Amino acid sequence: MKDELDPENLRDDSGRLQPAWAATLASFVGLTLGPSTILVFCFGSFVSPLEKEFGWGVGAISLGGTLIGVMVVVTALLAGWMIDRFGARVLVLTSIPLFGAGVGALAFLPANIAMFYAGLALVSLLGIGIWPVSYNKLAAGWFDRRLGLSLGIVNAGVGVGAALLPMLVAYVIAAHGWRAAYAVLGVLAIAIPWPVAALLLRERRRYPSLPSLVETRLEGLTLGQATGTRVFWLSAAGFAILGAASGAIVFHQVRILVDAGMAVGQAGAMQSVLGLSLIVGRVGTGWLLDHVKVPVLMAVLCIVAAAALALYALGLPYNTAAACAILAGLLIGAEYDVLAFSVARYFGRQSFGAIYAVLLASMQISGAAAVAAVGYMRSSSGGYSSSLAALAASLMLASFLFARLGPYRSMVTGARLAGR
Repeated sequence: MKDELDPENLRDDSGRLQPAWAATLASFVGLTLGPSTILVFCFGSFVSPLEKEFGWGVGAISLGGTLIGVMVVVTALLAGWMIDRFGARVLVLTSIPLFGAGVGALAFLPANIAMFYAGLALVSLLGIGIWPVSYNKLAAGWFDRRLGLSLGIVNAGVGVGAALLPMLVAYVIAAHGWRAAYAVLGVLAIAIPWPVAALLLRERRRYPSLPSLVETRLEGLTLGQATGTRVFWLSAAGFAILGAASGAIVFHQVRILVDAGMAVGQAGAMQSVLGLSLIVGRVGTGWLLDHVKVPVLMAVLCIVAAAALALYALGLPYNTAAACAILAGLLIGAEYDVLAFSVARYFGRQSFGAIYAVLLASMQISGAAAVAAVGYMRSSSGGYSSSLAALAASLMLASFLFARLGPYRSMVTGARLAGR
């Protein structure tokens, strides 16, 4: 393979951006203004306005976050199957306008909490092709040596959105109300990602003239074979714990800090700090994954995040809030990078979408349960300390589980099952 024809180079021999990096850029933009940011990271900004206007309790509204988590599982499983068979690009281009229209329609929400739940479920489903599984599948198809870096850049889009969109939403809510905020988000979800994806987002299989990828990149386990390995179940358990911890922090951090005595504006600023840290975590983790093994990296990050949750549990917002948001953001920033990278390195790319989706499901199901459980524990006990302490302890267990994953397999086939 001639170096100038290597699809992992930034530019080709004529100076044009390579399709691999163009797809990385388009995926970054798609995740910046996709359901991961608009539905998940902006959710907390709507809790107080909805509570004030409709009188719904925090626990009841938090159940909407749980529902989003459940729908992430449903959409990921469907999307993983569809992507492996039909490709990601068509799914992305179809989902973007449907999702944006659905978000905009939430501006017309009536005073009926059942309609609130139904709307969140429908919008999550309309975005089936623009959750991270599609974009991570695209990157994994293009890269090998720089796989970690590419995944880090792609998933940093969620961090950028998490840092910027809550501030935008807070401003629009303060100036024009929560309905206007949903309308603005709906427009942004279409106006920027769709033309970028149409111009730049391409799949590796569309470029047969480029040098072939290394054979082992395209081999791997089926989903059934993967579930027969020790690595799969260690990963599923570890990511489930990550999902519970990250879900609780993303959805409840603002209210945790307000309960501890911080002003709403300051607490909202900490959500942006979390988002900025998430950006660093995504890109930094992506680069580290090309140099440091997953078991070592995740064992350390889980311990660091456990310390952050323990500090949150102590209720000292003015002294520790920024540090806690940064430490938690690093772990949340790492989880999608590590998930995609682990699937490619431990199980191969043959059934990447399906395996990724199932492991993602373990993370999202536990996250959805944690969002609801933490919300209702807060309502019943009047505080977050006990639930945060339990999550900190669970992260220590996750550190142990990830440390036991073992080495990668350079070739993953049906005859050489990872982790057996």
